[in-house]
Amino acid sequence: MTIHNIIDIIEKNAEIFKILKDCPYEILKQWEIKDYAKGTVICNQGEVYDYFYIIVSGSVDVYIVAENGKKYSQAVYTRGYYIGELEIFDKKPYICSVQALSPVKILRLKREYFLKWIEIDKNINNYVMHTLCKQFYNLSKKAGEDTLYSLKNRVCNYLISVGYKNPNYKKNIIVNIEKKQLSEKFAVTQRSINRILQFLKEKNIIDVNNTCIIIKDMDELIKEEKKSRFE
Repeated sequence: MTIHNIIDIIEKNAEIFKILKDCPYEILKQWEIKDYAKGTVICNQGEVYDYFYIIVSGSVDVYIVAENGKKYSQAVYTRGYYIGELEIFDKKPYICSVQALSPVKILRLKREYFLKWIEIDKNINNYVMHTLCKQFYNLSKKAGEDTLYSLKNRVCNYLISVGYKNPNYKKNIIVNIEKKQLSEKFAVTQRSINRILQFLKEKNIIDVNNTCIIIKDMDELIKEEKKSRFE
């Protein structure tokens, strides 16, 4: 790939432009473009990588695997998200694994050039600091919610938040997530998730199949969320 391919990506993607707009030419020409098929593990938990990554297209699952083999999803990253910022400075092993949820295109930069870039580009310094603070804020908020609120409340909250993104949120809303993915999202057993979903299903608030959850009554779901705050 040539420098022209990199510039073309920057010009066509506003999220990428924000990150690379002041990247010096000497660093810009060191970026590499990599494509990954759906299901490919891009980075493995516990391994050291010599690159900083930016997602250009597609989505990836960032997850931790516990000693018992249980997988816990931490986040889903899409275009404009970067990977490896926590580990790259001291060449630390990756805390999480990163797997492609769809075909993914990624820009990657070797560590030696990343460290030079950080030294000379004020924009990337500010961008990384701002986004890291935002991520830590969200993680701290989530940790507090996980401690203070029941699983039922968190599941209801999640379904409501997705439902409100639908323009016809009062009608049947399809939430494209499997029960297994929910258990990974909330770092609990699938049995615990099944218990919550079954309760909501019996109250005719939702319906569940193998690939999605259907919200049948948003108003009742909101009522259950409010009640669960005090359970």
